[in-house]
Amino acid sequence: MRTSTLLSLLVAAILGITAVLGVRSWLADQRAELAASTDGPASDARQTIVVAREAMRFGERVVPEKLEVIPWGSATLPDGAFKTVEEIGDNSEETARFVLSSIEKGEPVLGSRITNPGQRAKLSTAIKPGLKALSIRVNDVAGVAGFVLPGDRVDVLLTRSENNNAEEAYVDVLLQGVRVLAIDQIADDRKDQPSVVRTVTFEVSTEEAQKLTLGSSIGTLSLALRNVVSSDVEQSQRVTLAEMSKSSAAAALESDLEAMAAAERAAAEGRAGEQEARIASLEEMVRSLGGNVDARLEELKEELTKPAPEVVETPPQPTFVTVGVVRNGARQDYVVLSGDN
Repeated sequence: MRTSTLLSLLVAAILGITAVLGVRSWLADQRAELAASTDGPASDARQTIVVAREAMRFGERVVPEKLEVIPWGSATLPDGAFKTVEEIGDNSEETARFVLSSIEKGEPVLGSRITNPGQRAKLSTAIKPGLKALSIRVNDVAGVAGFVLPGDRVDVLLTRSENNNAEEAYVDVLLQGVRVLAIDQIADDRKDQPSVVRTVTFEVSTEEAQKLTLGSSIGTLSLALRNVVSSDVEQSQRVTLAEMSKSSAAAALESDLEAMAAAERAAAEGRAGEQEARIASLEEMVRSLGGNVDARLEELKEELTKPAPEVVETPPQPTFVTVGVVRNGARQDYVVLSGDN
């Protein structure tokens, strides 16, 4: 084997061993850093958070048996979270807490979801600062057949008439996107079974409370249930008895019929234009053909009125000739046929 080949193999082996050792050293350093980040002093600062061991509903007392502490991977806790069960209270009568908003199993227990120490779970504790709770009476129709539940948002409609005249009745959208706090005496926002109720309690501002109170005294209030994620304020207008026949569906149908009629008219005009163009083309063809016919008739008339040419009769040509030949003093006749025969 040549010396250059041996040297090449030796260099390749040295480079391969060096690469393997370098990779192993780098992996060992990465493992050491990972172990230091998880087992070192930083692990002592790892956060914990209190979550619900089981589901808790509105008004339930928060007891240690329904709570548990789990590790929290981030250095920042959610606002109002608790690191230990002891921070919530010792569950005595003076420091007992109650659920204001339903908490599912595994959800963090936040200060905004439970009462302050020693405070009972009352409807007043569930109202946002600056807002009021106001109840109105409804029936099975005005209350959307009982499908309005705590936590839903609704629009409030006011129906009234001038001077008790039914022909002058009208409907206004009084409030939009109002949050329902309770139905009858139920304030559990996780209630999911519809039921016919007699009163609905809203969370409103002072001005909205005034409108509701006045509206309930001068007319009839009805509720329109909104989509759970709908919070837009729509532009509304008063609907009178004369406008009842002009519903949005009827207006849309009328618009569609008008569009269809316009399209039909346009198509008819197009067909009429095509027919007119065809008629004009045929008229032009007839006119051109009529001129040619007249010219041909004049030519034929001239041909017919021309005198017939005189016919000169030629005598019939003989079909043979007689040729006389004198030979040695003797004449001999020969008959020769004409060239046409």
